[in-house]
Amino acid sequence: MGNWNILALEFDQLGRDPRPDEEIAEGIAKESPLWLRISNLFQRHLSVLRHLPPGQLILWKLEHWGDSTPFDRIPMSPDAHPASYTKELLNLGHLVHPYTFTQRNRKLLHQDIPLLRELDFGIVPIAQKEPVEDASHESLRASLNLDAGDTLLGAGGMLHPAKGIDEIAVWFLRNIQDPKTHLLCCVIPDEPGVTEEIVRRRWEQAAGVDSSHRIHVHIGAYRQWEWMCSFYRALDVMLVNSVSDSWGRMLSEAVGLGVPTLARRAECATNDIFPDLVLVHDFESLSREEFRALADAARERAPGLARYANTHYATPVVEKSYLEMLRAWTPPDRLAEFDRLAQQPHSRRLVRGMIDR
Repeated sequence: MGNWNILALEFDQLGRDPRPDEEIAEGIAKESPLWLRISNLFQRHLSVLRHLPPGQLILWKLEHWGDSTPFDRIPMSPDAHPASYTKELLNLGHLVHPYTFTQRNRKLLHQDIPLLRELDFGIVPIAQKEPVEDASHESLRASLNLDAGDTLLGAGGMLHPAKGIDEIAVWFLRNIQDPKTHLLCCVIPDEPGVTEEIVRRRWEQAAGVDSSHRIHVHIGAYRQWEWMCSFYRALDVMLVNSVSDSWGRMLSEAVGLGVPTLARRAECATNDIFPDLVLVHDFESLSREEFRALADAARERAPGLARYANTHYATPVVEKSYLEMLRAWTPPDRLAEFDRLAQQPHSRRLVRGMIDR
């Protein structure tokens, strides 16, 4: 019988911990997780794992940008060599089991890291977050001084070329002249010091216009879920222009909340996670007439896509798949402990935190 205290601990929670690696490893040992989750190719994960006794059960979350982009394929690990990292990880003596979010991710990761083909490799999607009940459609639109008959388009994500927000803003300024149509951009800066004024001037210069008053900019950060619920609910149409996503939360969250959504055609997860999604070849060359037709199609498909999201990606569904994956990989002599820990409220809360990011 083991002496594990919790079912699973996520190392990412400790990623910026200022303590020495040995001290972090000691803290993990005191937490005594049956499973420890690491992500991608972070060098610090390897460094800490060197200080843990061999035999730790490791769940390895791997992401892949897709192959429509010249940008780094495995995010947040730009300095790592995938094959060397994997070889060293597997040589530490831990019991490592990788997983990702989609079939495409797994296929591309197998191509990039052949060693992964020798391992059991699971697939579990990211769960839909629970809607915030008091997130208001009206209050956000009112804060933007929109009338009831105004149309609000939305875009969001990291302010990085692979996410395509610049392209949407410039397309809007050049092509959408209707004074009753507005664009709300929720942007996460990709470098320090980015302000709304800097972003706005950049878009105006690129579009060759003097004013961008019908574009509204929210400089945000990750995990603003309450605000994001209001954001999605305020929109008439969501525009997703990313060509590099391992999942695509701005897509899945909007679709799950019933927002008519147009997505860029790309060889990445945003094109994989929903059947019959309305796809756009690119926004830069999209005419006003083409946009209207595509938006009408997105409105027709929105209810069915929302049902799909909340059938396949609802938290209880994903949590069940996640726990089944962990249990299948738990050695027989630890299964009794797995089943005991899986019933603990604290352990289940930690698992739910893992499946929505």
